[in-house]
Amino acid sequence: METLLIVAVFSVLVVLALPSPSSCEGKYYTKHRMEIIRENLEKYPWAREQREEIIATAEKWAKYDDEKLRTLVVPPQVPRGYQVHNDGCPVHGVEVHEQGLYRWFIDFDNPFKVTCPVGGEEYPSNDFGAFLESGMQDRGLLTGPYADDGWGWHRPEDKEVANYWFVGYYTHWSMMRFLMEAVGDLGKAVVLVEDEREAKRFAHKAALLLWQLAEYYPDYAYEKQSRETKEHNPNYTGKLFNMIWATRPPVVCAIAYDAVRPLLLEDEQLQAIAGKSGEEIDGVIREGLLREAATCTMDGSGRIRGNYGMHQKTLLTLSQVLDDSGRSPTSQEMIDYVISNPDLIRDTDMGLRDAIENLVYRDGMPHESIGYNRIWVNDLTELAELLVEQGVNIFQLPRYEKLVTWAFDVCIAGKFSPSTGDTGDMFAAGGAWQPEVCQVALPYVDDPRLAWALRAGSGARQDLFGRSVDAMMEEMVEDYPEVGLSSFHFPAYGMVNLQTGGDTNRSAVSFFYGDHQAHKHYDQLNILLFSHDNALLTDIGYPEQTDPFNHRLYGFFTNTVAHNTVVVDEVRQGRGPGRLHALSMDGFAQLVEASCEGAYPDRVSLYRRANIIVEVTPEHHYLFDIFHVQGGSQHDYMVHGNQAEFTSTSELGPIRSGTFAGEDVPYEKFYDDDDLKDKRLSSVSYNGYRGSGFQFLRNVQEAELHDEAIVDWRLTRPLEGQPERPWEGIGVRAHLVGNGEVLYACDGPVQKYQYLPESVKFLARRRLGKDLASCFVTLYEPYKGSTWIDRVRRLKVEPEDDKANAIQVDLVNGEIHYIFHSLDADSSYRLENGVVVSGQVACVVLDPAGSVRRAMLINGSDLSLGDWGLEGGGQRRSTISDIDYENGVIQLGDPVLCDGPRAGQTMPLISDHFTDSVTLQRVIDDYTFSIGDEDLNVAGGPVLSVNGDRLMTSAANPHALPGMTLLNSLNTPLCRLKEKIEGGWQIDRAGLDMDNFPQGEGDPGPRYKVVMAGPGDEILIPSVVTFDAAY
Repeated sequence: METLLIVAVFSVLVVLALPSPSSCEGKYYTKHRMEIIRENLEKYPWAREQREEIIATAEKWAKYDDEKLRTLVVPPQVPRGYQVHNDGCPVHGVEVHEQGLYRWFIDFDNPFKVTCPVGGEEYPSNDFGAFLESGMQDRGLLTGPYADDGWGWHRPEDKEVANYWFVGYYTHWSMMRFLMEAVGDLGKAVVLVEDEREAKRFAHKAALLLWQLAEYYPDYAYEKQSRETKEHNPNYTGKLFNMIWATRPPVVCAIAYDAVRPLLLEDEQLQAIAGKSGEEIDGVIREGLLREAATCTMDGSGRIRGNYGMHQKTLLTLSQVLDDSGRSPTSQEMIDYVISNPDLIRDTDMGLRDAIENLVYRDGMPHESIGYNRIWVNDLTELAELLVEQGVNIFQLPRYEKLVTWAFDVCIAGKFSPSTGDTGDMFAAGGAWQPEVCQVALPYVDDPRLAWALRAGSGARQDLFGRSVDAMMEEMVEDYPEVGLSSFHFPAYGMVNLQTGGDTNRSAVSFFYGDHQAHKHYDQLNILLFSHDNALLTDIGYPEQTDPFNHRLYGFFTNTVAHNTVVVDEVRQGRGPGRLHALSMDGFAQLVEASCEGAYPDRVSLYRRANIIVEVTPEHHYLFDIFHVQGGSQHDYMVHGNQAEFTSTSELGPIRSGTFAGEDVPYEKFYDDDDLKDKRLSSVSYNGYRGSGFQFLRNVQEAELHDEAIVDWRLTRPLEGQPERPWEGIGVRAHLVGNGEVLYACDGPVQKYQYLPESVKFLARRRLGKDLASCFVTLYEPYKGSTWIDRVRRLKVEPEDDKANAIQVDLVNGEIHYIFHSLDADSSYRLENGVVVSGQVACVVLDPAGSVRRAMLINGSDLSLGDWGLEGGGQRRSTISDIDYENGVIQLGDPVLCDGPRAGQTMPLISDHFTDSVTLQRVIDDYTFSIGDEDLNVAGGPVLSVNGDRLMTSAANPHALPGMTLLNSLNTPLCRLKEKIEGGWQIDRAGLDMDNFPQGEGDPGPRYKVVMAGPGDEILIPSVVTFDAAY
C-alpha cells in the first residue's frame, strides 16, 4: 500500500543578514528563503536583474498617492466580466479576437474605459467613475451612445440578452493585472530593497491595498456580480474572479502580507486612513481576507475552487502564512483538508492521496486534455514542494513520479505534443514538459530526463526566491536518455504514439481511443500524423474561446467533424470507453487497433480502426489506415491537413453554393437543431448541440471515387508568427482505395488568430445506405522533395466476407508491399497475388526481383507465398488464476506462454464492462509472467462501512467500473464491483464486514483499492513473428 512518507529535516542554517528590515523572519520569508535570496543576489547577474525589475514595478505603483492607489481595488458592487462580448466589438465585431483573447486595452490612468484593439475607439461613452460615486444611482450620468451602468451596454435593436460589458471587462482585468501585480511586487520589494525607508514606503503601499481589499473581500460574490452569472450560468460561483481564477489572489496577498506584517504596527499613515490601530488592521487582513479565502475554499460553497491542485496550493500557502491554531479554519485544518478531505462536493475537493489514486490515471495522466494535464503537473508539483515544508513527501509515491514524467513519454519525434482536446494548435509544436516543473521535482524524482529538460531547454525559470537552476546544473550528470523518440502507450488514458525512423526523418502516428471527460473534444479514434519535422495530419487544437455562447466552440471546434475520424448520420459522437484489440510497437511494421462503439451508442455495432505504420527505409515511412463502421445510414470519413496547397487526381467539380451541409444551408447556419437554427449566432448556449457541424465547411467540391485516387496536402510557406519549420517540398499524399464513395474537398475554419490561415482543406469520404457497413481504406505517404510510392490498389480477397482487406503498394524503387488486415484472425484468406494468410495483420515486402525480403505476421498462425512461409502461434486467450500485486506477477490458467510473447508486448484484457491491458516484462514460465512495477490500481479510498453487499466510502472513483476487482490493504482480492451507488459501491459478494479491511501500515484507517486486473479476468496473449532475409 502506498503511504505518505513523513520527512524530518534537520539542518543548521546560517543566515547572512540583509539590511534591516529584510532580516525580519516571516512564515513565508523564512530564514532559509532569505538565505537563498542572498546567495542568488551575490552570485548571479540574473538575480540582480530580477530584483531591479521587481523594484521598478513596485516603484511604478508606489508613485501613486494613496487615494488613487486604493482605487485599484474596485468595490464588490461593480460587476466583473473577463470578456466584453462574444461578438467582439460593437463596431469591428470579431476582428478583436484575431490577435487572441482578452486583447482590449485598459489603462489605470483612464479607469473604467476599454479601447478597441482594432479601431482604437473607447467605450463606454459615459463616465462610470462618476456614476459609481453616486452609489450607482444617478442614471442621468449614463450619457452617450454606449452608456454602461456596470451591467453592460445593450444594442438597442438586439432582442437577445447579451450585453457589451465594457466596465465589467475593465474591472476584471484591472484587478487581475494591475492589482495583483501591485500587491505582489510591492510586497517583494519590501524584502529586496536595501534602504529601510524605501522598504517602509513599499510596505505602506502594499498594506494599503491589502487592507482595502480585506475590507471589501467578504462581500465579493461572483454569483451575484458577474457577466457569467447574469447571462450564462446563474449558479457560477467565485469571489473577485470566477471560482478557478479566484485561487490566485489569496496566494499573492498572503505572501505580500508576510512581507509587510512586521511593519504594520508602525504604519501610522495607514492607521489614520483606516481609522484603526495597527493590530486592528492586521486582524482585518488576516480574518477578512486570508482566513475568509480559506473558508471559501473549504466550506463546499465553491467560491474558490480551481482545477485540482490550484485551491489546495492556495490553502497550503494560507496555512503557512497564518500559522495559527486560534481560529477556524486553523493552519492544521487547512493541511488536513489538502491531504485527506473527506467531505466532497466535487471531485476537485478530494484529499491529495485519494486524488492521486482516483483522478490521475494509473499511467500517470490526469483525466483532462494534454494541455490541461500540464496544469495539473505544475500545480501538484508546487503543492508537493509546499507539503515537503510541512513534513509530508508525496514525491515518493510511484504514481506521482509518473505524473511528473508523462510529458516526456507523450512527446513525438522529440519535438511535438499531440494537440488533442483543448490543447495547442494545428502545429503541435513543443514538448509538454515544463522546465519549471523539472526544476522543482529534480531533487525528489529519480529520472534523468528532468535534468535533460533543464539543460536542453530554454524555458527554465530562474527564480530569485528559489534555488537557482545554475546551482542545480552543477550537480547534473551529462549523460541523458533520448526523449520523445520511442513508441509509447498510455493504456488508461487511451493514447498510442507509434514512432519510426532515424536521424534523417522520424514519422509517427498518434492514435486516441480514450474516454477522458474534462476539456475533451468529440474525437474518439482520431489520428494525427507527423513526419519531416511537421504535423501533416493534425488537430485544430484549443478553440479560440471556451465560452459556451461562442457558436464555433461546440458547433465546430469540439465537434467530430473537425477531427480525423468518422461522422455517423450527421451527428457528433457521444462518448464511451474504447477497447484496445491489438498493439505491437516493435519491428518494421507497428500496429494499433481499437474500437469505440460507445461513440455512437444505439447507432453502430462496429466502430473500429487499425493503423499500421511501416518503415521502408530510415527516411521513408507510410501509414496504412483502415476504419470499419457498421450501422446507421451515412458515414463520413473526415481528414484534414495542415496549412497546405491541396490537389486531387480525381477531377473535382466546381465550387458549389452553400456548405457541406447542403447547397441551401448557409455558412454557420445551425440547420440541424430546431432550438438553434433561428437564433442569432452567439446569443445562446451551444453546449447541447449534437448536430454535424457540416455548416462550417464551405467552398465544397465533389468527385466520385472509382477504385483509386490520390489527394495531396503540400505545405506552404509559414506565415509570420508561426513556428519555424521546414516546408519546401514537404507534404502528405493520401492514397484512397474504395468504391461507392463520394469525395468532398472543403475549407474548414481554424482559430481566428493573426498567425493562422483563414482555413485548412478538409477531405470527406461519404457512403450512404440502409443498415450501412463501410470500410474506409487509406494509405498516407509523407514525402519530401519527390513522392516515392507509385501506386496503391486493393487486392481481391477470398472468401469475400467484408472482414478482410488487403492492398498492394508499388514503390518507385521497384519494391512491392502487401498489407493485410482482418477482423477474424482465425480464418484463412487467399489474396489474388497468391499470398495465403491466417491472422489479424500481415505485411510482406518483396524486393524488385520478387523475393520476400521482410515480413511480419501479427496474431496469426500462417503466412505464405509460394514456397516461402512464416508460422506464428496466433493470438491465444487464457484466464488469470492469480496475481501477486506486491511483486507484479500474473499467473494464468493455461500454459500459453511457451513459445510466444516477448518483453514489451501488450496484453489486452477482455471484459463485458471495461477494457484495459498490461505490458509483459518477462516470461517466468509457461503459466506465469511479470509486469514489473506496472500500476494496476484505478481507484481507492477509505472504507466507511460495509453492510451486506454495500461498501461506503467518501472517495469519488470516476475510473472504477463494474466488473473490476476490489482489494483490501493487504492486496487480497475480496469481490468485484457491481454498480455505483450513492456514497459507494454495490459489490458482488455479501457477507463482508469491516474485519475484511484491516488497516494498512501508515493508513489512518481501513482502505480499499480497485484494480483493473484480477483473478478470473480473461486476457489475450499476442503473437508477433517476423522474417528478414538479411539474417
